[in-house]
Amino acid sequence: MSPDQPGKNSKLHDMEKKLSSTLEDYLEAIFLIEKEKRTARVRDIARHLGVSKSTVSAALKSLASKKLIEYEPYELIALTSEGRSAAATIVMNHYIISHFLRSVLALSRDTAERIACEFEHAVDQEAIERFACFLAFVKKSTAEGADLLNDFQRFLGEGSEHSICQDLINEYRQRIDTEAEFR
Repeated sequence: MSPDQPGKNSKLHDMEKKLSSTLEDYLEAIFLIEKEKRTARVRDIARHLGVSKSTVSAALKSLASKKLIEYEPYELIALTSEGRSAAATIVMNHYIISHFLRSVLALSRDTAERIACEFEHAVDQEAIERFACFLAFVKKSTAEGADLLNDFQRFLGEGSEHSICQDLINEYRQRIDTEAEFR
């Protein structure tokens, strides 16, 4: 294989497959709609994402050019096996982040969902795996008798977190001012 021809492991191939957060949202929407309705249509995607049908069509053309979906205008949309795999990863990442935000940080479902929608595009797989690993650690610790989540919930409920958390934030601010390697 010559360097000009994209192969599965080439940098060119990876750049062609790199998706914007918007295109990731489209893959996620198609995946969820297919799961619910078995098929996805432009109007379903537009409704799910709150955008116009013409906007959806443009995004679908881009996903089709990357071989992540099968798409012809006025036809049903189907994820390719590669598209399904990418979409499943996006959905899983969203779930892990949302679950972490709700169960560990005690954020409301709506807040956790909103933040997860943004984080899923910005956080790399190593960080996602650490979120999942931490959740597994908490689950294992709870099974062994530790009650980390309830202790944290109690800490939040007592209101004592405000001064302790603010002290730590102030400490970080001081480090930013004094430590060159902080960044």
